[in-house]
Amino acid sequence: MSMLCVSTELSSSEWASWVQAIGTILAVIAAACIAAWQSSMQHMSALALQKEERRARRVELAKTFLALCTNCAKAARHFTEQMHDREAVFKIATRETYFDFSELQALQNATSNIPLHELPHSLVSLAMVLGATVRQYAQLVDMAVARHRSMNADEFAHLFTTLREITASLEATRDDVNALKKADGDA
Repeated sequence: MSMLCVSTELSSSEWASWVQAIGTILAVIAAACIAAWQSSMQHMSALALQKEERRARRVELAKTFLALCTNCAKAARHFTEQMHDREAVFKIATRETYFDFSELQALQNATSNIPLHELPHSLVSLAMVLGATVRQYAQLVDMAVARHRSMNADEFAHLFTTLREITASLEATRDDVNALKKADGDA
């Protein structure tokens, strides 16, 4: 060591100072690298957590949408059975028979307020179909109640056929959503 010190004209204490300075610089660089790595890992972990939260929210929205489809189909089936003939429509229109117009309106409001931008893309078209179908059903019921006295036999036949077709459409939409849910492994 003294021979090395002589050729560079540095004493042992000066060499110790240089080694300590270089070690300090390397320690600072290592600490910065470790901090950057930890920050990167924390960022990747936060992104993964955010992605998982978005996925869980979409799964929950899909489940909620399926429940809404199921409830719309059940309600339409019930309302269609309730409006099974001309006499039944007359009794509903004159309030002799209870008909839950509020529930039909609530279903129409719920389907028109579905947050399409938050649904998985595979459900957007089905949500639009559901909203349009429930709206058509409600309009048909309103029309029948308003015009029941002036409707002829053919118009009543058309009403009952259309109510059954709309109910079948709502059930098909429910089945399509359920099939998508099962295909995504969320059964």
